[in-house]
Amino acid sequence: MENDTRGLVPREEAALAFADSRQKLLAVLEDDHLNMEALSDLEIFELFWATELFPIYSQKSPHTKRAYKQDLDYILRFFVTKTQGVKQLTILNLHEYLKDVHDQYAPRTVKRRNAMLRRFLRFLHINDYHARDLSLQVKDQMKPEPLRREIDFDEMEEIALAFRHTVKQKKNRELLQLRNETMGYLLLTTGMRASELLALQFNQVHETSYMNYLEIKGKRDKWRRIPLSKKSLYLINRLKTLMQIEDINNPHICFNLQSKNDSISYEALRLIAQSASIRLTSQVNSPHWYRRSFITKLLAEGVSLFEVMNLSGHESISTTNNYLQTLKEKTNINLPFE
Repeated sequence: MENDTRGLVPREEAALAFADSRQKLLAVLEDDHLNMEALSDLEIFELFWATELFPIYSQKSPHTKRAYKQDLDYILRFFVTKTQGVKQLTILNLHEYLKDVHDQYAPRTVKRRNAMLRRFLRFLHINDYHARDLSLQVKDQMKPEPLRREIDFDEMEEIALAFRHTVKQKKNRELLQLRNETMGYLLLTTGMRASELLALQFNQVHETSYMNYLEIKGKRDKWRRIPLSKKSLYLINRLKTLMQIEDINNPHICFNLQSKNDSISYEALRLIAQSASIRLTSQVNSPHWYRRSFITKLLAEGVSLFEVMNLSGHESISTTNNYLQTLKEKTNINLPFE
């Protein structure tokens, strides 16, 4: 769509997001008081997305928006297949929903999907579609986290090598193996988020007489410095040299061979990290496993919450403290960077 949306208030901009939808949806948006009685369940969900979620999530990353759309899609599918519809929703329906989500998903996903349902039910109540506020019935059910094997940093070389072995293609094989090994070391020794690693460029690597470090931009465009291990720096410089030899011009460390200015996608990184994890642990672990293990090891070593919060880029110290609560006992390890 080429329409210029600058200067529009969020509700008008949201309307443009589904401007090809039915006219009655747009008519509902024109009124200060939303009258949803004539809308179908699908149209109510579309209206909820446009008025409640679009203004909040329009500036979020594609990964975040995809997660919330999946949550909303899950709720819609549940209502369509297992209830008599949004208008006839009962407390028993909500209890069935809570059980389904609890049985199928990890606690983090359960919490997010329940939050989405609560927001949707409050929307229905506030706009007089439901007489009762059913959102009060949606409480997070506790489900124990599955026991996960943490990274033993004595295995670091093996894990990084496992990243190398995920390369299957023959063209540029040595270069791609080195790229993957470098990604592995950075995940293991910096605790970066996947999005931060994918955005990382060679000009963000700094070598000084007192410290080698990365200067990265995290959530909400906040910059921070992360110490860089000698081995990681060696791999980055070697990768840069090999790219020049093979005439690959791309500013990203996680470069995409198919595009001169882009990194690989999150999905590609996820598959590489999972494949490497399976080779070493027989578990399917996402890129966040490496970040969580890094943070947990720092806390186990006795690094202060405040230092770990700054190093990991957490917004709140309570987030860092959640990692600390998972520790059962101190372990004698070396810091994963010099």
